[in-house]
Amino acid sequence: MSSSVITRLLGSRRAPLVVVLLGLTLAASALTADFSADDHLHRLISRDDPGVRGLASRPFDLFVFASGDADAARTLRDEGVYPWWTDPDVKMAFLRPVTSATHAADHALWPDCATAMLAHNLAWLGLALVMAWLFYRRFAEIRWIAVLALALYAIDDARGPVVGWIANRNALVAIVFAVPVLLAHDRWRREGWTHGGWVGPLLLALALGAGEAALAVTAYLAAHALWLDRGPWRDRLLALAPYAAVVVAWRVVYQLLGYGVAGSGIYLDPGADPAAFVEAAVVRLPLLLLGQLAAPWSDLASLYTLMGGSVLATMVAFAVVVLAVIAFACARLLRVDPVSRFFATGMVLAAIPVASTFPADRLLGFVGLGAMGLVAQLLAAAFQRRDLLGAGRSRRAAAMVVVVGLVLVHVVAAPPLLVMRARSMVAVNRILDRADAGIPSDPSVADKTVILVNPPNDAFAGYVLLMREARHQVRPRRLYWLATGTAPLTLTRLDDRTLRVAPAGGFLRHEIDQMLRTPQRPFAAGERIALTGLMIEIETVERGRPITVLARFDRPLEDPQLVWRRWEERTYGSYRIPQIGETVTLPAADLQKLLEE
Repeated sequence: MSSSVITRLLGSRRAPLVVVLLGLTLAASALTADFSADDHLHRLISRDDPGVRGLASRPFDLFVFASGDADAARTLRDEGVYPWWTDPDVKMAFLRPVTSATHAADHALWPDCATAMLAHNLAWLGLALVMAWLFYRRFAEIRWIAVLALALYAIDDARGPVVGWIANRNALVAIVFAVPVLLAHDRWRREGWTHGGWVGPLLLALALGAGEAALAVTAYLAAHALWLDRGPWRDRLLALAPYAAVVVAWRVVYQLLGYGVAGSGIYLDPGADPAAFVEAAVVRLPLLLLGQLAAPWSDLASLYTLMGGSVLATMVAFAVVVLAVIAFACARLLRVDPVSRFFATGMVLAAIPVASTFPADRLLGFVGLGAMGLVAQLLAAAFQRRDLLGAGRSRRAAAMVVVVGLVLVHVVAAPPLLVMRARSMVAVNRILDRADAGIPSDPSVADKTVILVNPPNDAFAGYVLLMREARHQVRPRRLYWLATGTAPLTLTRLDDRTLRVAPAGGFLRHEIDQMLRTPQRPFAAGERIALTGLMIEIETVERGRPITVLARFDRPLEDPQLVWRRWEERTYGSYRIPQIGETVTLPAADLQKLLEE
């Protein structure tokens, strides 16, 4: 197909509508998913009685995963929602009243219908794509390029994990409310619409109520001031001051109301601990940008450390090289085109707040706005203005290789991957349900304590009680896990009631295990964590991380009130308790087996 045919089709009046409908059609496979992971927590705390000790009913405040209340954390730890190593003061509490209201409507209208809730997600995706069109139409100077950017954004497979997980709706709602902030600001600064001076900051305050992700729009406000605003520098900075005031006021209110993050090794607060954030961002940012512009998905970053050796360092280096190659292809375009600089700068700056947690493509909504705008500009240059790819035949040829690669990733591979990834929670459900099936569900287990020796990670244990309670199924009275299966685990039976637990390399070694405790909150040798019927005693530590612990039960390990399970290839199986004096080593969970059908 010739470039003239492509530009004519993309430039047609109905092209934006067709693109939006195409994106929704590809993402509609999400409707085949079900409640998963945090969805079950949301269902419980939307009820008058959540049914799990430590959980409070908060139907309009759904995104409090750890409140910072030590008593509540200890209760959830004692129930078996949190692991024994949880920091009682850990906080992961997010103020998202606007998004919570959308979920409250779901839980009022169709509390047990995941399909209806996913359709609600799909509606928000449609609104987000409309906002993306308004964004590109405003800033891309040629209509067909704006439609191309919209198409790249709409069929980007990164949209899949967002629409396919009910609990992640906040990312879509934030885009819907945040993009108008930038539109109002641009209209004020470049067209003299004076109302934009107060409408933009007011919209930002509303957008922040949808979720912290809306902070990313300030990246585009900064990029706008750098490359598109033609006023004096003093006026540009003064124009940004109201937005800064809104963010500061929001942050103050956020903290006064008890929201924020603390004590987690995965969620980081750049304001409270900038050094830890910078250290993490150096690794996370390249992987996020690589996941947006090329491959592989940023979601895989959490697995790199588990693979051992220098896999993580290698992947970060690979990301830097790929991003440098793409930057090389865009170099001349960026020098001569302020719109391209705006897209690129917004993309990079928008990735910074995303780096406050573990990389995941579902967090790339704002990053993708700039990224797909930049890619569209580059593809347009390849179609019609190859001089913008660089001076000299060899340089332009090298840039064309990059263009072909981007077409393969974002035009050829993206649509089928979007269909697949919109159903990604189906795979997550399958894995979690398979694990749950390995834990007894007969009525007698309701009065027993289940001991999981080595779940692959916390999710394979902590979600069990939530899933069963949300589904009104029989659940264990309590559920504890001794360690995770991210490393080989050595167990030694010391007496009839005591096990020494020693994961290779110690506890909290990998980031994936640090959701509810950062290694910067150290343990001390001899410290004890009291659970009902179980005392965990820290035996040895290294730099504050437990290396070995003693699990002392209040009854013999063979007591029928204790139900023992170990992780096998894809689910839990029965566990033979070691004899006194016996030492047993269990292998680390096999990730490949875990993901198999």
